[in-house]
Amino acid sequence: MKKIIGIYLAAGNSSRMGSCKLSLSLGGKSLGAFALDEIIASKVDYLLIITKEKGEIPWIESSEILKIFPDKWEIVVSEHSNRGQSNSLRVGITRAVQLEAKSVIVFLADQPFITRNTIGKLIATLNNEIEYVASSESGILRPPILFRDTVFKKLLEIDGDTGARSLLKKNALSGETIEVDKNQLYDIDTVENYNYVKNTLLA
Repeated sequence: MKKIIGIYLAAGNSSRMGSCKLSLSLGGKSLGAFALDEIIASKVDYLLIITKEKGEIPWIESSEILKIFPDKWEIVVSEHSNRGQSNSLRVGITRAVQLEAKSVIVFLADQPFITRNTIGKLIATLNNEIEYVASSESGILRPPILFRDTVFKKLLEIDGDTGARSLLKKNALSGETIEVDKNQLYDIDTVENYNYVKNTLLA
């Protein structure tokens, strides 16, 4: 049994970037592979990388940490990823249930600066009285978000492109938040975001 499973959402269309952003170079790695070192080295037991295609994916193939720990991850294909992020999330949750996960942490592949320390805080904060622990930037809930298995059924019912945040906005779950540095939660959606990261955060 893999107790804590990460769901790495990497099946987006990069529509605002105009090309596959996860293959872009960032600090000597591919953008999509940048956070994998920290996730694999964290207390996450197993990682599901949700993609929209089968076969060799260059940014995944480029990750050294995945080669070192081949038994800690797998690719799961979201064949209908064009229907929104919720479809990829459902695919990940379905596989996590098959693996008898007790909790999942939802990551975005375009958030490259997540640290194992933050992941550890999410895990340490979870208790039997709450259903989720979310990262927060100035009071705004952001991924990564940890969910207990008691809410998997609700996550499987989400539709559209809002992902798990729709449940949190409705206050349908009980949970807690941890404040995280805004740079850790920075996500790269546009060319401007990408240039800012290269010229400022990594300068």
